[in-house]
Amino acid sequence: MKFKVLIIMTLPIVLLIAFISEKVLKKDESHEEVYNLIYQLENNLLSNNTQASIDHEKIYITEPSKSYEINMPDDLFYIAFAPYINLTHLCYNHSLTGCLGEMINKDIEVKIYNEENDLIKDKVMNTGHDGFIGLYLDPHANYQITVTYQDKTAVFTSNTLQTCYTEVRLK
Repeated sequence: MKFKVLIIMTLPIVLLIAFISEKVLKKDESHEEVYNLIYQLENNLLSNNTQASIDHEKIYITEPSKSYEINMPDDLFYIAFAPYINLTHLCYNHSLTGCLGEMINKDIEVKIYNEENDLIKDKVMNTGHDGFIGLYLDPHANYQITVTYQDKTAVFTSNTLQTCYTEVRLK
């Protein structure tokens, strides 16, 4: 009986390691695989012991006994931002499993402008359980992002290296 319980308890960890190991064998991930992996990490769907962060080139995953690096596709860039009113923290590279923003599960109007000041996205997005909104952008461009919640607005400019924006104060 103890053996069955041990197998049942360790099976999710073994499956997670197999999943991540399979991902590491592929040098470059497809967009869909990256979207799914980031979603699973941000929503803590893999393991409570998994820690992950992202920079402009890679996703870094750490388990208690092993670490992995997964390349981002060359034409894909992920940023996350946390609008706030009262409380924030400093961040440059986003922790997919640890960053927590002030505004949990809030609907925020997001407008994204390219370098020519053309509106490329105008959408209401939810900050989710961690207070962050994630965006997939072209890695070779900067964007001006306008964020509005109720009667408060913040504007920030992305850059091609930073993946976490926590100084998005709504005024």
